[in-house]
Amino acid sequence: MTEPIYANNEHRVIVETYVTMCQEFAKEVSTKNRYDNYLEVVEIIIEYHNNYGEGQREENFYDWLMIIPINLAVATNGFFAGVETKSNSAVVRAYRIVLDELVQSTVDKIDKIEPIND
Repeated sequence: MTEPIYANNEHRVIVETYVTMCQEFAKEVSTKNRYDNYLEVVEIIIEYHNNYGEGQREENFYDWLMIIPINLAVATNGFFAGVETKSNSAVVRAYRIVLDELVQSTVDKIDKIEPIND
């Protein structure tokens, strides 16, 4: 998997923790093939994050910081919708609730990161 570009060590810790949790949730409720497809989407999100700013209108530090948490939350919730069945619905719904709390906590932490050498 492509390594995300981080603003600083604090950003690294926050994002790595968040991505790991999302991946573990997805892995728990899916087959190997579906999980591999999920990881492909995660890769696309990280590539977008890493390449952000190359366009003429893409230069907002806070937009860049939020790419991974927001897009990964949407992707993971969509993944949950696709794999939810009668037999795993309780687990998937529990993961959705935890993911909602996790993304909010992550965004709050990232929002406090200040740009250095901007």
